Amino acid sequence: MNDTTVTQEQVTPRSNTTLWLLLASFLVPAIVAYGYFFFGDRPSVASNGELINPIIDIESLKLTDDTGQILTREELTPKWRMYYLTGASCDARCESDLYDMRQINIALGKNQDRVQHAVIHLQKPDLNYMNLLDAEHKNAVRVYSTEQNTAVLNSGASSNGYIYLVDPLGNIMMKFPNGLGAKLILKDINKLLKISRIG
Repeated sequence: MNDTTVTQEQVTPRSNTTLWLLLASFLVPAIVAYGYFFFGDRPSVASNGELINPIIDIESLKLTDDTGQILTREELTPKWRMYYLTGASCDARCESDLYDMRQINIALGKNQDRVQHAVIHLQKPDLNYMNLLDAEHKNAVRVYSTEQNTAVLNSGASSNGYIYLVDPLGNIMMKFPNGLGAKLILKDINKLLKISRIG
């Protein structure tokens, strides 16, 4: 006679615990990721400077060298450039801004060769200003224009001291207002250099 006796242990259905644990290991991370994407904290993509819209062509400012020769786009933006508008003299704010621009260039580290800083003189600089630039800002590019030529920036005397960022294609695309702070400007420039394939 065949032994067909089946024990109670054999007929008890197997627990589905292992199956549920396996499913949970796949589903829980997906649900968490979905929730974080739609409801969690996201890094801010906002810039600290003000985007200029529409973008302005650098050649429209009719910038010249110290002989009065109008400079071409290629001469004005061989790299990314920070342009600083100033009058005939350089007060404490101006000195601070020029210092910040120089330090931003240094703080860019491996990217510092991709960026230059420049001064746009809207009036002939006085002797003290010239001496300051010669002594402390030898690497700053110096160009010249007038308030009339730079009016497209809505600058004028009231906006002297703004820093304008120009890409290597000659597009004036961002401005940083007075008192923004070097760290915030540096943060914006680093973001742009990270995603930019030019310059």
